[in-house]
Amino acid sequence: MIDLPPLEFALRVSLTREGGLAYLPGLAQPRSIDLAACPPGLREQVCEALQSAAPVASPECGAQGGDQRYFHVELVFRDPADGATASLVFDVPEAEAPDSLVQLWRSQGARP
Repeated sequence: MIDLPPLEFALRVSLTREGGLAYLPGLAQPRSIDLAACPPGLREQVCEALQSAAPVASPECGAQGGDQRYFHVELVFRDPADGATASLVFDVPEAEAPDSLVQLWRSQGARP
């Protein structure tokens, strides 16, 4: 479990699907969402996915090794204390990933 910062300060989210025995470029392609410029509906979807993923997230799934796939998430946000840009990086095991995170991954990969 990880603690998310207040999501109203979120600026950008990057998602990468990693792990597994075979490298598949289509699965590894990063998805990046600019939360400052995206439509409000997409921002809501992203925030819901992050909140659903936080309870099953860990700082580093990849360090455990093996053939487990996981979603690597980087959240860039404005620190409410001093206004500086900061980031939070965490992993979500694919087997435990909430549907909202999986759907976000799929929908952002389908963009033209």
